[in-house]
Amino acid sequence: MSRDATSSMPGSCWDPSRIHRHLLWLTCARSQLRLRRTWDRIRSPRRILATLSAGLFLIAYVLYGIFVLSNRAPASPDHLRDWLSGGMVLYALYHAVRCVWTETVVDLELTPAERLWLGGAPLRRSSLATYRISNIVAATAIKTMLLTIVLVGDVPRVELLILGVFSSLLLLDLVRQILVRVASGLSETNRKRAKVVSVLWVSAVALQVIANVASMTPLGSPTWLYGIHVLYAVGDVAQSFVIQVLAVAWIPMAQVAVAPAYSLWTLLAIVCIAITIRVAVGVLVWVDAWALHQNFRHEQALLRQQPSGRFQGDVVRRWGHDNANPQGIPSGYSRIAATKALWTRQYQSVRRYRGTIGFSFLIPTLLCLSPLVTNQVLEQWFYVVSGIALCTMLLAPPALRLDFRRDLLRMQLLKSLPVKPLTMVLGQLALPILITWIFQWVTLATAAVIVQPSMGQWLLWTFVLAALAVFTFATENALFLVYPHHAHQQGLGMMLRAKLTFLGKAGVIAASLALLVLWGTVCKSVLPENWHALGFVGGAIAATWFVAAISVLVTTSCWRRFDLSFDVPPQ
Repeated sequence: MSRDATSSMPGSCWDPSRIHRHLLWLTCARSQLRLRRTWDRIRSPRRILATLSAGLFLIAYVLYGIFVLSNRAPASPDHLRDWLSGGMVLYALYHAVRCVWTETVVDLELTPAERLWLGGAPLRRSSLATYRISNIVAATAIKTMLLTIVLVGDVPRVELLILGVFSSLLLLDLVRQILVRVASGLSETNRKRAKVVSVLWVSAVALQVIANVASMTPLGSPTWLYGIHVLYAVGDVAQSFVIQVLAVAWIPMAQVAVAPAYSLWTLLAIVCIAITIRVAVGVLVWVDAWALHQNFRHEQALLRQQPSGRFQGDVVRRWGHDNANPQGIPSGYSRIAATKALWTRQYQSVRRYRGTIGFSFLIPTLLCLSPLVTNQVLEQWFYVVSGIALCTMLLAPPALRLDFRRDLLRMQLLKSLPVKPLTMVLGQLALPILITWIFQWVTLATAAVIVQPSMGQWLLWTFVLAALAVFTFATENALFLVYPHHAHQQGLGMMLRAKLTFLGKAGVIAASLALLVLWGTVCKSVLPENWHALGFVGGAIAATWFVAAISVLVTTSCWRRFDLSFDVPPQ
């Protein structure tokens, strides 16, 4: 019996092989169209700056790998192997905690167009899962290329390194999608239990890291030494027995990556890699079917809880009334009623993403306050402020996607609203900025109670960090409006975007510190001695808020020029 015939039997959960060939052709055709569109956008005058920045970054990255990383002392093969396997487990645990605390349910990370055309097609879910996996191969290959440039000086066989790293990253993405589907199928009770387990996991890892740092750092050491030892402590956790037991699926891949030559054990490890990837795909298909069944049971239970004959009519009538006339606002509604409706909508957004927001800011708050446990009193305030600034620029934007970046498909609705551009921008930025301010104020107030800085220092950094939050979110949204992308989009463009954004933020922080030092020097040389502190604090606050206001106006200009027909990329 042929494979196509056996695959299409009623009891099988797999489609015939010809279906997978057609889906592979679809993936290749979409990739070709995206490449052509990317090439056209690269040559566009509107994106010439992004093109030059991406090109310079790639050239600098390759040159850095050739002339700097290749000349350093190679790492120990055992250490590198444990890092590759244990690091993947730590990253998978991070994704597990994030999935448990995130309320959003993602269906195999398919775009709306894929859900429309493929979700309604006569395809089994296993075909959709394998189609999704085929779409991430290109992004995984790009990540492999960048990581290979970093590690090429540590291994003797580059081709084995590429194979090991590629398979490790591919398995990591498969595990991540499995965790997402498991989280989507959990009931409320099981989700609460999973949250408790995740908190215990994070606490155990954090205590282990703290214990390692305390054992390797003498009392009275400078604060920067604690930061360096944290990296070593994380490496020790990745090489611990428990993590290595959990990393059993990644050990053959790490073994292949550091293999000095081809041998029988290398070939056996390659066979184990193929079996592991195949098993992971099967687990993803099974977990996806389980999640769908659990969601169906949950919906049926909700239907049975409603009185017979009342559920649909009452709910539809209430839903239709509430949405046709939200908050009781008549046509020609007042500004107060509109503001009330807006804040109600924003409150619902915060309530929906409260788990992600809380998890994203709990650990940064603890990290920012960690310098307070050292004995370096003069350095504590500086490192707390620096930590808040780094969290504001690096961690807050991806955690608080409650603005234009929430969903590109909402742009058509937002563009159709009779709202002025500046008002729209302020409304979109208000909520994430407010949440970031709360994080800043709580952390600064806690540190101020312990360190007791001067009033000038407290006022300076309270207002400067608040302006930094405005600048950060305004800049993030301006970049999104100029170079938009869909949720869960992957590829070389997204990776370069993340790298360039990170480098840009690092440059902004360095330039800000240099300007503050320069302004302090100017104040000392120009102003009378009694006016040094007042001039420095007042000038710094005024300058930062001026830059923040300019960034909001730039975002407004980007929103005004946003063109749905040209700027929205295909799904």
